[in-house]
Amino acid sequence: RAWQRRGEMVLLEAGTAVTVNGLKARPDLNGKTAKIVAYVHERERYHLTMDDGEQEELYLKPSNVELSGRDEPVADAQASGAPVETPAAPTEEPTAAAPPEPTVPALMDPGTVVEVSGLKARPDLNGKHGTVVAYAADRQRYHVNIIGTEEETYLRPANITIVTKPAPAPAPEPAPVPEEGAAERDAILREASNGVAAAASAPTPPIEELKDDETLLKEFFADVSDASRNAEVERILACFKLNPYEHLNVRFDAGEETIKRAFRKVSLLVHPDKCKHPSAKAAFDAIGQAQTLLGKEEVKRELDFNLTRAKESVIKAWRKETRNDVVLRVRYNGDRDAQLADFLESDEFQERWKLEGRKNIVDLEWRRRKLTLRIAAEEERVEKEEKEEAAERKKQSKAQKNWDEEKAREGRVGGWRDFTSKKKAKRQKVAGEFKAPTLKKETRAKEEEYHGLDKNGNRVLRPDEVTKAW
Repeated sequence: RAWQRRGEMVLLEAGTAVTVNGLKARPDLNGKTAKIVAYVHERERYHLTMDDGEQEELYLKPSNVELSGRDEPVADAQASGAPVETPAAPTEEPTAAAPPEPTVPALMDPGTVVEVSGLKARPDLNGKHGTVVAYAADRQRYHVNIIGTEEETYLRPANITIVTKPAPAPAPEPAPVPEEGAAERDAILREASNGVAAAASAPTPPIEELKDDETLLKEFFADVSDASRNAEVERILACFKLNPYEHLNVRFDAGEETIKRAFRKVSLLVHPDKCKHPSAKAAFDAIGQAQTLLGKEEVKRELDFNLTRAKESVIKAWRKETRNDVVLRVRYNGDRDAQLADFLESDEFQERWKLEGRKNIVDLEWRRRKLTLRIAAEEERVEKEEKEEAAERKKQSKAQKNWDEEKAREGRVGGWRDFTSKKKAKRQKVAGEFKAPTLKKETRAKEEEYHGLDKNGNRVLRPDEVTKAW
């Protein structure tokens, strides 16, 4: 039989052909046929593979699945009550369409400590230890929690090796049991291998290998709901505007690689092409601006300086508060360094650091803006004074020019007036006045005038006269 009743539940075996109906979000799939891979207990849904050429995988409620050739939908599994068990595959004539399942004896037990190796996409995980949670048959990978970081990832069997526990000895051959007991045992083992799948509301943990950006987007967007995207947009828009670290949701001492990974993760969540929130574009621009600011060395150095001051202030206040705390002293045996290390890793420290950092950044920004206003006011005052001085000089120059022109005109006019008004006074004759005779200048001969007289008063002879005399 392709189906089997247990109480009020109807469970379909792997490989059963079914018809999809009653979908509202994907009405294009109604009426199409698919094959069942397994029943996922955490989601209370069937894992299906469509029969079309794309081989699309879906998780559907039992009410949306009906057996091919039947009009009766499969009843929904009970939300609470008796545990749901996946029926055992028939021992005789297995279904040809059922997908191959991993060999159960080769699976590692939950809780096994393993060492990670051979990763190319995440080389930082190579050499670290992790704990096996379960084997995800749909991904053909182990669900592993990395020890120390609490990071969850899915790894291939070739990338993990057991390090702390020896390989389990082969179990002894079980005694022959009836066919019904063997079916129950196989069902339990099958449930252990296929029972752990990705939760319906949890984001998909990072996969060991990603081929390209298109694959990354497909895997990431598969399990992220619109509510998560909208919440991320609201968080970004409510962040402190002057601290880019808060937009990317990273620690204030994060490195360059951490900032890049955080930007890629957040940008995938709030990208306007994927997020339907009306403010998605504003949030996307905000995280882009935050990454740009952190990429500028000058801005990042100034921001880190302020955040370092805030961190030192928080640590100083914490030391003062816990100086006389007897409980902490007893818990850490007086080791203040251990107390400080645990405090630096706590959420309380991160919150106090964030608030103190905001205070320092706001204070610095207020001082910077106040200084900018003062400089602008001073420049305006100097410019105004220069204009006033220039206007005064121009006024004085114009007045001086007018004065000079007026003075020159007055001088010319006054001189002409004096010249025209000046009259020669007539000399009045006085009766009986003696008039002296006019003396004429004595004229001498040219040569006499030229050579003159000697000391005795005799005329000096000319040279030609002396020659003639001799």
